[in-house]
Amino acid sequence: ARLAAMRQDHAINNVSVRSAAIDLDGFDGRVMTNSQSIFDCGEALATDLDEKILLHGTSWGNADSIVQDGFDNRTSQRAMYGAGVYFACAACKSHQYTCHLHHNGCSCKVERTLIIARVALGDASLAAETRYEERRPPVRNNAAGTHDSIVVHPGMIKGHH
Repeated sequence: ARLAAMRQDHAINNVSVRSAAIDLDGFDGRVMTNSQSIFDCGEALATDLDEKILLHGTSWGNADSIVQDGFDNRTSQRAMYGAGVYFACAACKSHQYTCHLHHNGCSCKVERTLIIARVALGDASLAAETRYEERRPPVRNNAAGTHDSIVVHPGMIKGHH
């Protein structure tokens, strides 16, 4: 239903979706790009909505809740780019959010979980700065409504510490 709603929004607002690059961490070329069809579970990704296979790092307890109830952006606690569910193409980035004891990544010996997920980025906005208190994605510049997601490239941007 969510993919159909995104398609309808794009058609009504004449939005053209561009593919977001996912192998920008400088490590080993195109690992995630080349792995997309391996993890698609036999169902082709929705390229018209820039659907990608991405990683979500969380604690074991949160992972159980996600399996039972799905991702829920209302439970977001860390929101550098606005409230929402965060995904990454680099396992090392997602791993930073897997410890329930610490909040800045660590190397302690607790059980950790990375979820491999299908994520429809849709009409993504490229982050130019942090968005700590924002609850919704940015408003589109060339069409009505808001972007479907926010993409952040590696490196420092305005508002990073």
